Amino acid sequence: MTAIAAVKTSSIISSATIGLTTSATVADDGTYSPDGFMAPGVARWVDRSSGIAVGYPALTLNVRKPTKDSRTTKITVKLVIPTLAQTSPSTATGIQPIPTKAYDHTFVGEFICPEGGTLLERETILSRVWSLFFATINASDAAPSTSTGSPLRDAVTNLEPVY
Repeated sequence: MTAIAAVKTSSIISSATIGLTTSATVADDGTYSPDGFMAPGVARWVDRSSGIAVGYPALTLNVRKPTKDSRTTKITVKLVIPTLAQTSPSTATGIQPIPTKAYDHTFVGEFICPEGGTLLERETILSRVWSLFFATINASDAAPSTSTGSPLRDAVTNLEPVY
């Protein structure tokens, strides 16, 4: 179990635009292409590399502007990565059944930005949220580096609760 402890974040991550992969030769392993709009203002992108539409990973982004009732902009991002059920050829015909979705892994994140908020404040919240995904935050020259203590990684990868 992960203890509730200090979690370090950084608002000075360089615009949260650079991340390192675990590969020296591969920068990305998924390309999400535009897939239109799911609803007014809700854009959708999908990774069509599997060739099986029911198994396309999907990214959606919605930016809801302020209204007279809600003086905030709400940005919602959702990433869904489906897993297809394992099928085997029918013994009678030898034809592979149509793939079906077994389950989805899903991330949903929301930013709520007050109408009076500044660009610097929006960049700060983005950087701090971004830094929650790292185990170590490094200075630009790689020293010093700080262990963040964020329980997010263990909670997702090992399903560890905090206590």
